Amino acid sequence: MNVPVLLILYKRPETTVHVINSLKKVKAKLIYIAINKPPNNKNLQDYHNYKKILKLVAEIDWKCKLVIKKRKKYLSSYESVKSSVEWFFKNEKEGIVLEDDTVPNKSFFIFCKELLKKYRNNKQISQICGTSFVNRKKIINHSYIFSKYSPTWGYATWRRSINDYDEKMKDWPKLRKKRSLLKIINNKGFLFYWTRIFDSQYKNKSKHWDERWLYSNWKNSKLSIIPKKNLVKNIGFGATATHTKTEQWYSNLETQEIEYKNKHPKKIFANFEYDNWLTVNVFGVNFIYNLSQKFKKNKIIKNRLIFSMLKKVYKIIQPLFRLKGFSN
Repeated sequence: MNVPVLLILYKRPETTVHVINSLKKVKAKLIYIAINKPPNNKNLQDYHNYKKILKLVAEIDWKCKLVIKKRKKYLSSYESVKSSVEWFFKNEKEGIVLEDDTVPNKSFFIFCKELLKKYRNNKQISQICGTSFVNRKKIINHSYIFSKYSPTWGYATWRRSINDYDEKMKDWPKLRKKRSLLKIINNKGFLFYWTRIFDSQYKNKSKHWDERWLYSNWKNSKLSIIPKKNLVKNIGFGATATHTKTEQWYSNLETQEIEYKNKHPKKIFANFEYDNWLTVNVFGVNFIYNLSQKFKKNKIIKNRLIFSMLKKVYKIIQPLFRLKGFSN
């Protein structure tokens, strides 16, 4: 498999070994590995796990070229991902990005290789996703759809897309005032949810690479390619995770191999049904918005505190239910 791969690692050897094994199965020929370093004198177990990561990398034994970047000091999760992606795409025009808990199946690599080539010069397409959250049976004429969302649990993209990454979100105040998010999905709950996400990112109250990546793609009216079957399994949910500490219905969601056929959608447009399904079932937008409005109406809590609290509540109860619909 000759598509360049970026592997972003930190201190999770128990998940990293599975990602490396997935690369071994396809005999990846060129692998960039960025390894973050734990903070000094913070946690002895973190340091031991970091050493295990170095050992796993040293034990890669198939014929391939490794380009390794070991951090000299600890970087935050945001800075680690951002600098790793910039480093990779400074050296490569296109490639696959994996983190230490995203385990792709074999067909993911074929899927990415073929579509990286097909859409290489189409600036409307931002990325090729491995995670779909669904194994869709009803899509029978082609292998993928298009979405306005940009899932980053295993994906492939181009340097041209990374060059459009808008870290400072300079246009956000203007887009916010115009309520431009309603052009993505015309829904008050959607506007409420993502306005607060982007407000937090813009003011640097929170720093998440994937949320600023999503903002950049929405600002530039870009679409992502979503496979009809889930091709990447996220095995990183749990106490040792940086962000995904709470189990969800899509934790460890199994993958299915996809038979790549030279059948592509005739037209490029976002699948509205899928985007609405993702909005409700993965992000919990309707649940959070409806409860927030009830709280506001009854003056139970100040509005600025509602959003953070409801997101935490939703993460706790989300594993208990999932609406049917697009996943059938």
